[in-house]
Amino acid sequence: MSKVTAKEKRQAAINAKRKPLKTVLLLLLFLVAGSVFARLVQLYWPSIKHQFTTSEALYQTSTPKLQALFSQEVEQKSVLRLGWQDLLPEQEEATLRQYQSGNAASELSPAQIGTVQSITNQLLLSIQASSDENYKSALHSTNIVQTVLGKAISISGFIVPIEVNEDRTLQSFFVVPYYGACIHFPPPPPNQIIFVQLPDGFAHHNLADAFTLTGILEQGMFEDPLGTSAYTLNVYDIKAYHGQPDDFRAH
Repeated sequence: MSKVTAKEKRQAAINAKRKPLKTVLLLLLFLVAGSVFARLVQLYWPSIKHQFTTSEALYQTSTPKLQALFSQEVEQKSVLRLGWQDLLPEQEEATLRQYQSGNAASELSPAQIGTVQSITNQLLLSIQASSDENYKSALHSTNIVQTVLGKAISISGFIVPIEVNEDRTLQSFFVVPYYGACIHFPPPPPNQIIFVQLPDGFAHHNLADAFTLTGILEQGMFEDPLGTSAYTLNVYDIKAYHGQPDDFRAH
């Protein structure tokens, strides 16, 4: 049996030291990959699920004109699926994204989240936002996107009741991107709020539940103590939605 040379011993020692390092690097790689995958699932799964699943309508209009229009739109598959960012003019979207979309947080590694540096960066961003006139203007903007007006669209969001019928069904309400808007938190910009009025009333409302509303989107200012909307929606139907409707802000 041949003797092990000093060189081979040194190489064996080096390899023995490298094994734990490789293991740690692999674990870190799996953690980062898992974090990225979880973030992607959180962001895109509700939209993907919406494309492949259907649910029974909780409300459908009794207006013959709207029924006839949507039977054609659905048949032609021309209903436009909108996200909340699609309701923002391009420049305002860029401004709001800078401060609200969570880009700074998404660029941090798991080890950096919650550190002094990350908290400092968030604080500096808040200070910058408070002095940015474009940002302050965007928070109260009634500017709308002309290209989505008059279109058959669907959008998901949460309901904020405005007017209730005697039978406790909703006669009018706001649709907002995230839970608590206008009630627990300040209202979003008017061009991130949609006003809806239903002659038939909507009985299945729950503040904590999200819904997908399909209808014809129009421009229309509606002011209420809870907030101001720049869009109105002539609703064809309402269905339950599972997930986070807001595809724009960080939550």
